[in-house]
Amino acid sequence: MRIGMNIAPEETSLVIAGAWNAAILTPAWVIKYGLLKDGGTAQVFFPTAPGAIFQAPRFNLGDLSFTVLPNALVLLPSEHKAEHLSFLEEVAARMLSALPHTPVTGVGHNFEYRDHDPSSRYLKVFTDSRQDLADEMPLGWEATAAAVASSFKNASRKALVNIQRQLDGGMITMKFNFHCDVTSVDRAVEVLEGKDGYARMTQNLETAEHLVNTLYGGPQGDQHN
Repeated sequence: MRIGMNIAPEETSLVIAGAWNAAILTPAWVIKYGLLKDGGTAQVFFPTAPGAIFQAPRFNLGDLSFTVLPNALVLLPSEHKAEHLSFLEEVAARMLSALPHTPVTGVGHNFEYRDHDPSSRYLKVFTDSRQDLADEMPLGWEATAAAVASSFKNASRKALVNIQRQLDGGMITMKFNFHCDVTSVDRAVEVLEGKDGYARMTQNLETAEHLVNTLYGGPQGDQHN
């Protein structure tokens, strides 16, 4: 039996785009205003990939991890469960409420799925996407990877989902980015709390899982054969 398409929990994140000051969002500040605790300790992880010296560290507070970039606040759940995703949104909403004048431009939910041994029947979309190029490539060149990107807006036009499927090294990766444009902290908090028709992180995860299971059979392998 195939292992099938499985979620990569470490790639699940809540991203709030805007202008952020790492000097303010220290672990102590996040513990006090986000986690509502009097104190605690944080583990610090520095990027180790090539060129990572220019990237920001990740702080692990046990219940969540976060990274502060100049243009985004990235929060990651400690576990990939509905209650942990909701907790992430609650913490983010408290942090934003404590910084009401922060310029924010968007709220995003990110999920990623991977199939390390895909069935050949799932490769056609990638073969078709590059066939015109393959037909015209000079002799001696062979295809090694392909990506297919799609975007959809929901009925209310409030949310956009960007879906990227990639075939590389025999593995299919499917990335979801559910994005809502916002122009204020108040609107961002509404998104985080699921008000005014906005979808919570768990709802968007359910949408992603439905698409993955329908197209690829999910973690139980080929369910449509």
